Amino acid sequence: MEERRQQFTVGVLVFGMMLVTGLLILMNSDFSWSPWRKQYQLQVLVPQAPGVSPDTPVRRRGILIGRVAEVDDTDEGALLTININEEKHVKTNEVARVQTSLIGDSVIEFTPAGPSAGAEVVQPGGPPLRGMYNPSPIDLIANLQGDLKQTIVSLGEAGNEVAKLANQLNAVFGEQDVERISRLISSLEEASNNFASVMANADDVLGDEVFKTQLKEGLRQFPSVISDAKEIFQVLEIAVRSADENLKNLQGLTGPLGERGPEIVDSIEAGADNLSELLGEAALLAKNLNRQDGTIGKLIYDDELYQKLVGTVTQASTAISDVRMMINDPEIQRRIRQVLYNIWVFSDKIARDPARVARGIIPRNREVPLK
Repeated sequence: MEERRQQFTVGVLVFGMMLVTGLLILMNSDFSWSPWRKQYQLQVLVPQAPGVSPDTPVRRRGILIGRVAEVDDTDEGALLTININEEKHVKTNEVARVQTSLIGDSVIEFTPAGPSAGAEVVQPGGPPLRGMYNPSPIDLIANLQGDLKQTIVSLGEAGNEVAKLANQLNAVFGEQDVERISRLISSLEEASNNFASVMANADDVLGDEVFKTQLKEGLRQFPSVISDAKEIFQVLEIAVRSADENLKNLQGLTGPLGERGPEIVDSIEAGADNLSELLGEAALLAKNLNRQDGTIGKLIYDDELYQKLVGTVTQASTAISDVRMMINDPEIQRRIRQVLYNIWVFSDKIARDPARVARGIIPRNREVPLK
């Protein structure tokens, strides 16, 4: 009886564990294996598909959207038939990449290869989609083996060539050549020292802030200098043209002058005589002016006469100032305008009726005697 009870307890425990395991599997499964889940098929053609087999996961941007259903070998590459979940889709701007990990697991990843604007959903039943294979790190190392071998061989050959070149140089250069090379190296060192000294002097000159400022200002003004130079050359060109025209005019003038040369010389001599006579008269005038008993001489040498003349000029200036002050006086201006107006009225009346003058001279109450 106890044995049956123990068997029953073990059976219940095993059944409960199986039930719990099934629930955990259902809770953590995407149900992609479910025969009742709706899917559609797409085909992808890739150059090679190592490690790809049925049930290989298919992802889009890292999210599982289906699994591989079948892998076929064709002359163009590996043709993959994949089952895509009904609610998932692939667009025309995406490309399938077969990727392999270090441990050999493969996955098909759909990643964008172009802008999403204008991309459409890929419909089932169409031509196979083009895919590509991303080599794994192991493949890259395997591919590099041949290159590394060839590189090592090339380095060995280059080392041999360098050794041959060193032997040839040792055979060509003797003790004299070594001394010559030593002198050449000394000369190069001295030249480098001189160059360093020159560069130091140049840095001393160019490193001056005042010189830098002046140099920048000069370079800034250089375009205006070029513009001024262009204007100067244009002015010079105009001047040269004018000089050429003047020379042509002088050629037309010198011809008649050459023909009338004697007459012109006689005229010049007569003018020189007149000028000499004029200079004699001017010298006589200057001599008379320098005489102290003359009018101008007294004005120059007689201080009393000079003071009187200065006083007269001062009085005249004072009188002119007084007259200006009187003229600028508003009351005097008003009276002058009134007098001028009366004169204008009187002259107008006289002009209209000249007999008024006679009537004004002869009294109106004077009786003319009868004869």
